[in-house]
Amino acid sequence: MLQTMNFERLDPHSWLWQGVGHCSGHFGELLQGRFSDGQGGSFRGLVTLSCRSVGSTARAIIVPGDGDIEAPRGLSKVARAAQTYRNLHHVPRDQDFRIDIISSIPSGIGMGSSTADIVATVRALDQACGHLTGIDDLVALVLSVEEACDSTMLDHNVRLFAQRDGKVREEFGVRLPPFYVLGVNMMPGEVFVTDDMPPAEYSAAEIGHFDELLQRLRLAVRDGDVRSLAAIATESAMINERKYPKSNIEHLLVLRKTLSASGICISHSGTVTGLIFPLDALPLQSSLNEASSEITSWGSRYLGLYRI
Repeated sequence: MLQTMNFERLDPHSWLWQGVGHCSGHFGELLQGRFSDGQGGSFRGLVTLSCRSVGSTARAIIVPGDGDIEAPRGLSKVARAAQTYRNLHHVPRDQDFRIDIISSIPSGIGMGSSTADIVATVRALDQACGHLTGIDDLVALVLSVEEACDSTMLDHNVRLFAQRDGKVREEFGVRLPPFYVLGVNMMPGEVFVTDDMPPAEYSAAEIGHFDELLQRLRLAVRDGDVRSLAAIATESAMINERKYPKSNIEHLLVLRKTLSASGICISHSGTVTGLIFPLDALPLQSSLNEASSEITSWGSRYLGLYRI
């Protein structure tokens, strides 16, 4: 005998839909500055040192309601991104958003935590709401919430990205070769807010230097040459050190020699820096332990090794 189910007897879920999204962070930039555009002008751009070892994961739950948005305390950009998402996709007002963030990215030191939180939130909402936010809309959404962003929202290929315009200026078409970064927070306790920082000004000579570094970067990426990449990152870091000085940078340069690192990388809008090591040139654990103690003695913080 055919039986029917009485759905009125079932307890409905308290939520309608849910979704999860993720976005990686980064370890500063291999190259950042101003570059010639080939038409007599120039543009600001960067090549992000994407790092899959850290990231933000968002969970979005859609529940019946009045259009409210619940986001983690202190993450106002997440709430603003969710509101922008609602407007972009015309999500009905009888649906509330509840968003949680789990992140392994330290905030405020220049590892892309805010961009990762926003992008992870959009990806979680896409899954929950059944939408697909295109790349152009995603970049526009991020830039509506913060003044500048990086290319970790795209994929892990190398690209020259105009961080304040949200435009890809050059695609390299490949990923970076693998290497390690020994991370250092140069100024623990200090928080950099990228949106509050005025863009660095560069001379014509510095723009010419960045153009040269970009050409060398093309060759190094093509050849998978970690040592050349590290040398380029070091030159870029030292140009920008003149714009935004970091405490203890001279100690980091000495440590680079002590550990025979191939170069340094920095976050140009934060306090994080790193020493770059090819896979076949990683120091012994005893040397890393000594480095950790030395870094602490400067008043900086040893963050450990990150695989790129």
